Amino acid sequence: MAWIKKQQLEFETQERQSERKFVSGESHYYKGRRYLLNVIYCNAAPKVEIRNKTYIDLYVRVGSTNEQREKVLTEWYRKQLKDQVPALIDKWQKIIGVEVDDWDIKKMKTKWGTCTLASRRIWLNLELAKKPETCLEYIIVHEMIHLTERKHNDRFIAYLDKYMPQWRLYKDELNRSMLSHEIWD
Repeated sequence: MAWIKKQQLEFETQERQSERKFVSGESHYYKGRRYLLNVIYCNAAPKVEIRNKTYIDLYVRVGSTNEQREKVLTEWYRKQLKDQVPALIDKWQKIIGVEVDDWDIKKMKTKWGTCTLASRRIWLNLELAKKPETCLEYIIVHEMIHLTERKHNDRFIAYLDKYMPQWRLYKDELNRSMLSHEIWD
């Protein structure tokens, strides 16, 4: 019980971003880098572009709400992950010798990833789009190893050490990184 309370306290006190309004000048992250959001109002389909390794240009319709701007950026993050993940899964299936039958991305409040053994499905947290690519790769490997070893026991740790010797660095980086603003009910 003491361990659980300690973990809950650490999670609750971990640094978080301020609430985002999706307006020009805000900081947003992609692949571990900080970018300034630049909202561009236009009469065309919404889109997102990275510019000069400094800006995330968010093209939206005039009069768009915070929620609409957030949705455009969120779907862009989702697409970026969906473009990255297949190659990483393919790479690690060959190395680890396990097969992932399905995977998807969803918003998760307390986990970076999870897997369902029965369906051999991996779920990845959408927030991983904002973290360094090595962190995304670590979570994919972590979940794939769960297809061989369900629990976080010595055998599981041995597999992580074997396949990704630097995993502790990536885990620490994830645990140190700022979490997104969340409103808890």
